[in-house]
This record gives sequence, structure tokens and C-alpha cells, in this order.
Amino acid sequence: MKVPLRLVASPHYADVAVTVYVKIAALASRPEGCTAATVTIAEYVDLSKASVERGMTQLTRPGLDGIVELSSTRRSLPGGCGTSAVRRTRPLSATERFVWIPVAASEDLTPRQLRAYALIAYAQAQRIPLTESEIAGALHHHSGRRAGQPLTTAAAGEIVDELEATRWITVERRAGVRGRHHFVAHDIPPATQDPACGHMSTTGVAPSSTTGPGEGSGSSADAGSLANKEEPKTDRPDDERAPSSPAVGEVPVGEGVENPGAQLPHDEGEGRLALRADDHQAPSTKRNGAYGGPGLTIGDRVYAVLEPVHRLFRQTSVYMQRRIAREVGRQLRSGIDDTRLRQRLSTRACRTFTDEIRDPGRWILGVGLPHWGCGIFDCEAGVLWSSGRRCSVCEEIVRDQQRATAQSEAPIPTIVVHPTPTGTAIPRSVPAVPRSRCPECGCAVLLLNRAEPDRKCKPCREEHQGVAASRPSPAVPPEVCAGWDGSGCTRPALGSTGFCVRCRTRRMEWAAS
Repeated sequence: MKVPLRLVASPHYADVAVTVYVKIAALASRPEGCTAATVTIAEYVDLSKASVERGMTQLTRPGLDGIVELSSTRRSLPGGCGTSAVRRTRPLSATERFVWIPVAASEDLTPRQLRAYALIAYAQAQRIPLTESEIAGALHHHSGRRAGQPLTTAAAGEIVDELEATRWITVERRAGVRGRHHFVAHDIPPATQDPACGHMSTTGVAPSSTTGPGEGSGSSADAGSLANKEEPKTDRPDDERAPSSPAVGEVPVGEGVENPGAQLPHDEGEGRLALRADDHQAPSTKRNGAYGGPGLTIGDRVYAVLEPVHRLFRQTSVYMQRRIAREVGRQLRSGIDDTRLRQRLSTRACRTFTDEIRDPGRWILGVGLPHWGCGIFDCEAGVLWSSGRRCSVCEEIVRDQQRATAQSEAPIPTIVVHPTPTGTAIPRSVPAVPRSRCPECGCAVLLLNRAEPDRKCKPCREEHQGVAASRPSPAVPPEVCAGWDGSGCTRPALGSTGFCVRCRTRRMEWAAS
């Protein structure tokens, strides 16, 4: 079906609006228009009735540019009872951009997957290189706290993986321009191998809804449907080479079935609804929480680069393996040689015991792959990769760091130890800081202030201060600091030490050294 590109690219429309548009446009290609009820359309696309009504409401209202995509006309039976409305899509102009979307995809894919498929199909038709980040920028949240914001690249990657699992697209890893993924959108899912029967089956062809070409797709053998005679074909009527889609009830038989013996009996196919794309499709992933997609696929070039750490790489999860593969691909795209990156991993793996690596994935991303060295591209941990010589910039950086470290450290005096003859009395070492005796108890105290020779120890001072606190002390004007080295200072002295705060700190540092 032709779908306006404004409907796919505009964040004004929800994802379900695209799905509803494709199905209604297919049903409206009949002369009488789309007369299916909302419940019937919801069963066709495997959505709830409320979701389909929400999508039709957006389509019947003017968009940001004032265009209405869907018109709905109510009708009633001759007896006065109401019936389903007639819905028609607006005709597209000759100069309007559009994208072809198979009607079967609207039934097989979720609304968000269908929108991503439409973007990939349009980019493929226009030959536009596409990335997962660009797909994420075109998909938006339509509810919750993030309403109006685009999806993350990781979320877009999951949608692409799900599309690849349904076989509606094929992703050729790193096969596009500048290492981009090459996305190939299919009109119908390609043939797959049936593991149960061992034969090839095409998921885009209905296997056995009916027993013969003369019978319709109704609920019983004697009640066919007019869908078998609908004209014109709704999928690409201007392209005769393209296969016609069975989205409006046209069931291909005979040539489309490769194993007629494996068709279901007619009684098992009874009760099927008309106007379905096919009756034997892959299980829908809309309501399943678990992801059943294919395993991780890594390119040969990335796998060869990771050869030195294959043992660690296998111990990581699929999520971490994808991150590692993307990091390797990013460095290869930046111009780093394969041999250089493999040598980097091999060298760092040899310097580390495997038993000491607790998290292999974090080690590969944080130790094995990062570029160590200066800002020069050719520098590899202090060695130029092209010539093998030492990097002069790295050596200069190391010398600057050593010079800064040497200046920040205090000089350590050299202690010369002279041999002492046996039997000679060893004099006691004189302390660097002069000491005195407490006049009260006689214990040794440090003499920080030479102007106060009779300094008391702390217990005697506290006892003396307790006695002196009982009587009022006369006001003593603040003294001037004598300086930490006796050279004098203009700041007022604090407490009984005779020093200001700065000189006292320097005095204690000098005493400790």
C-alpha cells in the first residue's frame, strides 16, 4: 500500500495510526470502501479495540499541516438499525512523497516495528544510508513521562533485531557506507527452513486456509466471500513485476505452496476470518515479554581482532559482547589497523593473569581496548606504531610529571652514619626542638616559644586555669607574635603560645621535620 511519508515521519501520529492506516487503506480499495467494524479491524491487526479507535481518531483529525488522512461516514440499515461506518483514505497527490508498505506487515509486526520497517523501506528506495541512531531519532514516545522524546539508540537496535527475527528485513552488518549496517527491507519474508518437516516454507503465503481455488475464505465451506474477486490489486498496482499481496483476501494457491501435502485439512481451516494476510504466521511478539530473536552475529574482521581474548569474550553476556563488538568497530572505522588493535589486546592480556580478571567484559572494555598514550594518533602507549621509536611527547610528559613531583616533595636531609668504636659511650641525641621542664611536676615539655622558658605541662596548665577561672582575670591587651623563627611578626598572638595561627602552624611543621 502507498502510505504518505508525512504519516510515517511525523511525531504527531502515534505508531498505531500507521498500522490502522495500512489496513484500512487495503480494505478501502474496494468500490464500496472499508466497511469492516472496529472490532474486526482490531482482530486483523492483532490489537485492542481501544488502540484501533485511538489510531482512527488521529487519522480523522487534521494534522499539524491541516491534512486529514481518513474520512468516516456513518450509515444505517433500511430498518433504522445502525451498522459499521464507511471509511476511506484520502487520495495521494502526484508530487507527494510516499512509501510502499506490504499489508501483511501490518498484521505480522507491532505498530512500532511497522513504523521502523517503513523508514527502512523508504531509505532503501531512496538509497539513503541509514543508521540505528537515525531510526531512533524518527521514533518517539507517545505516552508517559517521555512523551514527545525520541527513542534511544539501544531501543532502536532492539527493534531492528526483532524485525530481523521476523525476517521482514535483513541486516548486513558493517556492509554499508563507512561501516554502517546495510538494511534490506523485503516485500514478503523470505523462505525459511521448517525444522519440523525439513522442507522450505514461505511465511508470506497462506498455507491452507482453503482447500481449492474456487472456494472462498469464509467461515464455512459453502459460504465464500467476495474478497476472492476484488479488483484492483492493492499492493503496487503500477508495478506488474511485484508479487501481489494477499492482504485483502486474495489467497495464492498452487504455485505459491511448495509442499501441498503439508496443507491443513479444510475443517481445521474453518472459522478463519476473511481479509487476513495469511493464516500461518510466526508467533506475534506483541504480548510476549521474552525476546526470542536470533543470536549475536559478529563480523569476521571484528572476530579476528578479538582473537587474543576469545576466551574472555565467550564468558561475557550477549549485551556485553555487543558493546565490545561496537567498540572494536568504532576503532576500526577511526583508522586503527587490525594488526595494531590485535597486538594491543595480546600485549595487555599477556601482562595480566586470567585468574585475576573478575569481570571479563569490563576488562576488555576498560583495559584491553582503550588507547593509551598522548594525543598523537600513531602513539601506542608511548611507542610510535609506524616506526617503533619512543614517543617524544610522552617522554616530555613523563619528565614534567617527575619534575612536578620532585618540587612538591620536601627535601630529605642526608644522614651520615659514622662507625662508633666498641666501648665508646654513645652520647644521647639532642632533640631538634629545645625542651624544658615543667616547674610544677618536672616532666619534659617542648619549648615552642623561647621567650617562655618556664612553660608548664598540659595537666598543670589545666589545673592552674581552673583555679584562675574562679576569680576575675584582669584584661590583658593582645601581644604581638614574635615570629616562628624569632624574626618578628605584626599579627596578634593567640593564647599563651605567643604565636599567631600562621606562625604556630609553621613552627609545628618545622618541629615535625
